[in-house]
Amino acid sequence: MDDQFLNLVKSPARYIGHEVNRTVKDWSAARVKICLCFPEIYELGMSNLGLRLLYGIVNSQPDYLAERVFAPDLDLEELLRQKGIPITSLESDRPLSEFDIIGVTLASELSYSNFLTILSLSGLPLKIEDRREDDPIVLAGGTGAFTPEPMADFVDAFLVGEGEEAILSILKVLEESRSAKRREKLLNLSRLPGIYVPSLYQPQYAPSGAYQGLLSQGKIPHSEIKKTVVGDFENAFFPEKWLVPYLAVVHDRIGIEIMRGCPNRCQFCQARVLYGPCRTRSPQKILEIAEKAVAQTGYDEISLLSLSTGDYPRLIELRSLLEPLCRDKKVKVSFPSLRADTLLLSTAQAEKGRKHSSLTFAPESSERLRRQLKKGLTDADLVSQASQAKRAGWQHLKLYFMLGLPEETEADLKEIVRLITELSRILRLNLSFNTFIPKPHTPLERAGMATEAEIKEKTDFLRGQLRNNRYLSLRFHSYQQSFLEGILSRADRRMGRAILGAWQKGSRFDGWNDHFRFDFWAEALAEAEIDCRSILEAQPKEAILPWSHIVI
Repeated sequence: MDDQFLNLVKSPARYIGHEVNRTVKDWSAARVKICLCFPEIYELGMSNLGLRLLYGIVNSQPDYLAERVFAPDLDLEELLRQKGIPITSLESDRPLSEFDIIGVTLASELSYSNFLTILSLSGLPLKIEDRREDDPIVLAGGTGAFTPEPMADFVDAFLVGEGEEAILSILKVLEESRSAKRREKLLNLSRLPGIYVPSLYQPQYAPSGAYQGLLSQGKIPHSEIKKTVVGDFENAFFPEKWLVPYLAVVHDRIGIEIMRGCPNRCQFCQARVLYGPCRTRSPQKILEIAEKAVAQTGYDEISLLSLSTGDYPRLIELRSLLEPLCRDKKVKVSFPSLRADTLLLSTAQAEKGRKHSSLTFAPESSERLRRQLKKGLTDADLVSQASQAKRAGWQHLKLYFMLGLPEETEADLKEIVRLITELSRILRLNLSFNTFIPKPHTPLERAGMATEAEIKEKTDFLRGQLRNNRYLSLRFHSYQQSFLEGILSRADRRMGRAILGAWQKGSRFDGWNDHFRFDFWAEALAEAEIDCRSILEAQPKEAILPWSHIVI
């Protein structure tokens, strides 16, 4: 980044690179060059473990090179456009157009517009049909690759599944196809497990407009795309040379994945399905990783990562193994994803005697609905754990709920109020309510999503019932953001017109309350003639879903 810009933007450290443990390789010696793109600001992107994994894996290979780019904040975007200067990678300050491949992590539907910003600032055509022979291949992974159709107009190929082993196969194919035409490169990629190339398929629609699936264009190796899975998670790559940023990022610590997937069977949880099956690392391997990462970074905190860390089957043994490291290096261990019914065993072992300020539970709904959702957590469990947490030194409790679940009634809302009231007698509460989104690839993928009017009625009821309780604070997530997330996850390829339209109107950082402009999306959806209610309503069993070709 040119120094002339750094005094004109906020948080200039986002754009300077040069972090501890970064990798800078000889550009001319690399046979394949990939720019890893995370379409959010640096502080969020550098908190993503997947990006760090791919960065380390690619750069561990002598013939390949990986660099990084993140979404610029609005001030830098404006400056780049004014000056006519392309966005560049952090490591070598090169335009994205000079890379062989741009690998984007679609971690959230609400970051889709940010990716278009990055493509636009790179000077590359936004739509795949307009790309030239020598333009980089745009490859997308992350959760968005499991529902690829809405972004199919902009992405050359999707990697469905885990990328640690797949990424090197992808780069090898591109290395061997250097002299091939663009379409041949994509055909070669499509032969790899987990690769979906949208241009090789044509969506079909009934006269009524209903989605009717995909028709392959020519001879392709498979009509269904099966996700890639890392078989040997115990020895899967981990970036021991952990990148250390010069500014605080969202998760400013070493994050070690101790378990991938989840042993629980919550019906609403998409992450459990996408990241399954459940696999664990041994305590000995985790200790080995932790010792090397601490030595390379100087961080004083290790976060043990998984979808449900408390369900790690050897947690006590792991804690015992980590104790000497924690004592000798003055390192603390944190547990970011614990269930209420497994919590205190873990945290009591982790940080004896330490006073905690806040603790998080996710009851989701009433006990009746939790049973239907196969979330094995009772109200008695929650009350018991809250009481023990208070004795252990916690002061506040965060509770996460969903509204609009299938078969939810006023009786369920009353049970939520009763539970909240009882817990508020034990600890001060911070309550967060989100609208239930029936996500693809879950047992509830054909369920309908509640309307804004229905959610307003429920939130009004809860506000009224809880307004006199001074021991809690309430937060209701924006229905409009949930609505957008819902349609972007469940739509077919026609949604691409609306995504492009909203971006052209100025949509940026849709996951941020202070940037989100639903009016841009409402206009774009209307202009693209998208029937949002048909996307979000309950889907019959015989309906072909836009993600049916993706096999989990």
